[in-house]
Amino acid sequence: MAPYAGRVHIDLGTGDGRGPYHWASREPSRLFIAADANASALTEIAWRAGRKTVRGGISNLICIAEPLATLATELTAAADRITMILPWGSLFRAVAAPELVSLRHIAHLCLSGANVEIVLSYDERDARERASLPAGGLSEEHIATLPGLYQQAGLQIVGADRFLQRELADYQTTWAKRLAFGRPRKVWRLRARYAGQ
Repeated sequence: MAPYAGRVHIDLGTGDGRGPYHWASREPSRLFIAADANASALTEIAWRAGRKTVRGGISNLICIAEPLATLATELTAAADRITMILPWGSLFRAVAAPELVSLRHIAHLCLSGANVEIVLSYDERDARERASLPAGGLSEEHIATLPGLYQQAGLQIVGADRFLQRELADYQTTWAKRLAFGRPRKVWRLRARYAGQ
């Protein structure tokens, strides 16, 4: 990662990695790491990125299939930018419930001053995720409780806002494009900065 020192973007819970693949093609001076615990989901994009450039290959994209706790150990202080676009399951609970241990794992990935962007979606039929949230789900009241725990992990929330569901398509991930024009749901964007501890 030396040629990209200080210019590393890690996308956690990346799914099939199509978002980072598109982003990497637009920003060749930055290294993108598409990370997901599900290795099979990343197979196609990893193969495509590894092809010759004339066939769609991208040299500044790495796909890693590891859980967050492992990444926090292997990529400590590696990233100046982290995204989590529509996480679900354990990653959703980590940032929306939230869980202090998992927030600290995210912080461990960060260089000082790193920017963290988390996009969360919720509707009342998301039963698995809802189980770890208050009855109101991702309400303004619940979002307002997040800064304190994030701060304990060294992540200062600098913005928390609702935005239009159709704007999800701008992220160019498979899941974001699907939800952008699906059934109505609430979408929140959290922006945080890691100041170090």
